[in-house]
Amino acid sequence: MPDTPQRQIACVEHIGAMAAEIGDLDLRRNLKMRTFMGFVLAPVFRELQPRLRYTEMGRRGITPMQYYDDFESFPAPHGYGDDFEGRYQLRLCRSVSEGSGPGAAPIERLIVETRATLTGRAASGPPAALGYQPALGGPAVAGTGRVLHVLTRPLAPPGRRWVHEIPQELAMLELQPLDGPFPTIEGLRSLEPGFAALDAGCVQLGGIWGVANSDVYQHVHAREYIAAMENGITAALAGAGLAVGDYAATRGRIIFRRPSFVGQRYVLDIRLHRRHAEIVALGAFREADEAADAGRPAVLLRFDGRLV
Repeated sequence: MPDTPQRQIACVEHIGAMAAEIGDLDLRRNLKMRTFMGFVLAPVFRELQPRLRYTEMGRRGITPMQYYDDFESFPAPHGYGDDFEGRYQLRLCRSVSEGSGPGAAPIERLIVETRATLTGRAASGPPAALGYQPALGGPAVAGTGRVLHVLTRPLAPPGRRWVHEIPQELAMLELQPLDGPFPTIEGLRSLEPGFAALDAGCVQLGGIWGVANSDVYQHVHAREYIAAMENGITAALAGAGLAVGDYAATRGRIIFRRPSFVGQRYVLDIRLHRRHAEIVALGAFREADEAADAGRPAVLLRFDGRLV
């Protein structure tokens, strides 16, 4: 008797509840950019693993490598309460982009796309006591997230790492075209008309990645880059003579090109650009012995924000 074809679905959906810890919200009770990493991705890996079967896929050498994050925050005047709801959709997408160089073959990628909507209850006023939850109003969208994981064979020889055939573990998902162009460093660096670089808003921070920066996947955790970027933007704002308490990040986009490891010396170059009250911060991580203008950073971050 022939096998019954597996019924395919457009996406895997999940609804989860999360409680914000004290450090997940800023002094205005809005989500920090560093908080988005856990709120957007932790439920996917914790609750959806049995359905996605990443462990079985990994045993065959295929890994979903995090390539692109897009987190958007919607600050409320008095922030939010401590409890949030996350609505998640996970799709399998195909992207075909131009190859690098004349006559190069197109580059095809299989991508696991996660989209998340984070809803909280907006505060109706400041808390009656310092640090405690204020009176709350109705639900409101506090943020959204989009994360692209590219399917790769990281241990395969160069040139054979792209995954072109749908893994059997993900065969229940319909293959869909990626929405919009594949994110690139050049695209992320492109600024809208009217932005001007702040010469005084340029900083260069260095350090060494340690065990506290690592995760169970044996490399530096993605959250560490975001936290370092947030800290670096504060230094750049101060250098430009802007009040650091008047700044709010509203969108963070990150491209991860290659991982970093414990013991590596790194440099983070940050430059601010301003258009009236809008601030765009571009940050690039490189190894300490790489030139600042190499053009291909290990991690590139773009944070859009404003002075409030």
